[in-house]
Parts: sequence; C-alpha cells; structure tokens
Amino acid sequence: MSSEMQAVSAVEATAGSAQEQYAIAGGVGGKRRLNLLAEIMRPTTLELFDMAGVREGHLCVDVGCGGGHATLDLARLVGPAGRAIGVDFDPAIVALAQEDRLAAGVSNAEFRVGDARALDGGRYDVAYARFLLSHVPQPEQVVARILATLRPGGTLIVEDIDFTGCFCQPDDPAYDRFLELYSKAVAQGGGDANLGRRLPSLLRASALRDVRWRVFQLVHADGRHKQIQRVTMEKIRPAVLRHQLASETEIDEILLQMERFAADPSTLVATPRFVQAYGCLDG
Repeated sequence: MSSEMQAVSAVEATAGSAQEQYAIAGGVGGKRRLNLLAEIMRPTTLELFDMAGVREGHLCVDVGCGGGHATLDLARLVGPAGRAIGVDFDPAIVALAQEDRLAAGVSNAEFRVGDARALDGGRYDVAYARFLLSHVPQPEQVVARILATLRPGGTLIVEDIDFTGCFCQPDDPAYDRFLELYSKAVAQGGGDANLGRRLPSLLRASALRDVRWRVFQLVHADGRHKQIQRVTMEKIRPAVLRHQLASETEIDEILLQMERFAADPSTLVATPRFVQAYGCLDG
C-alpha cells in the first residue's frame, strides 16, 4: 500500500462519531452550501496556496475536505507529477466530490472517507485544512496528527474563522440570534467558533517554524454570496434542534427574517473574520 493510502486508511473507523458531533448538516444540501462557500473563498485560498509555496510535483492531503473544491485546486496546482487526496468524514459529501472530480477531468486527485483525528503515516509535502479546527474538541492534537503526515520540510496550511467578527448593517435581531445559535451549536460538539483568533498562536506552539498569517473579511451588499449566513443557519438547524437551543418555529422565523434582510439592497452582510496561517516542519 502506498504511503498516501496508509495516511487515510486508519481514519474510517472514527468517521461516524465525528460526523455526529459536527454542527453543520452534510449530504446533498450541505454540498450546495459548500459550493457557495468555496466560490466565496476560492480567490483568497489560491493566493494562500501560492504564498505557502504549493508547487508542481507536490503530494498534498486536504484534511476535512468537504466538497473537495480545494482538493481539486491543489491537484491542478501540483500537476500530473503531483497528487492531492481529500479526506472527509461524510460519505455523501465524499461521493459528490468524486462526481465533481470526474466531471472536471482531474485525474491526479482522489477522495476518501475518514476522520482527521485518526490520520496516520504518510510523507506529504503539503497538508491543508479549511474550517476544520474550529469544529474539533482538541485542535492542538489534530494539528499534531496532521503534522505527523508531513515529510521533513513539509508545509501545513490552515484557514479558519473568528465568528465574533460577523456583523450586518444595520443591526438585525435575527442575525444576532443566528450568531448566538451557531456558536452554541459548535460548542455543543466540542468546537470553538472563534478559534481563528488563536490560530497563529496554535501553529507557533507546534513543531512548525516560520509561521506566517493574515486576517481578512468579506462584506456583501448583493448577489448569492450575501446569502451565505442564511444558508448556514439552514444547515445548523438539525444541531440546534438536537441540542434544544431553539424551536422549529423560532428557526423558521429567523430564516424568514434573514432572507428578507439579505434581499434588501440597502443592507450589508459580512462573513466571519477569516484567518489564514502556514508554516514548515524542519527539514
């Protein structure tokens, strides 16, 4: 078995338990949300890959790959001499990502069902994780596991959020309630919706050297991207109900008000603060 296959073969046993803790619903509906989110993030993620030194011939792993959009971009960047492997705990999402790979004709990418907390082995040049660490109970341990998959001199690239940065203009009670429910739903699964603010410190405390980072935020006045917060509210509904954080009736009202707010051309809707960071292992 190849080293990259060994790196993902051990993750499948714990994938189910991780999926149960995750605050955002998956499946086909979850994939539609991920498509929109990837569309929003793609320009800055590609800039990040370039800054972090992703090059032709690299072997890459995308941990918690979701819809696989970044996996496919990594595969395109590393070219035929390289390879990108996406790992996610949601079998339905992985199957849909595989369909996208076939439709795009990207032959040097593959997708596997697995759990970031059980990664093992491997000699990757690049490991990448987007919006993963804010959803796990012990992010330091997950970082250590991912670093164990890298070869000496390999690069870890991470993106995550500081949810306290979210805002809308003007202020709106429905959005405020959404922010509260999202943070509580993530916390119920053991995560921290504001992990992004400590991401640089987390990486600097690891085995990485020369850690670099940047922080940015996007604000939308119109178009589909303005709907990302409302769509996210839809996808956390099962977790909110499961943890009895709000009723069906309240969720329906929040979604209705968020829809009306986003449709108003005079309003603004901001994303969370995004934090990007990367560093290298000693070679």
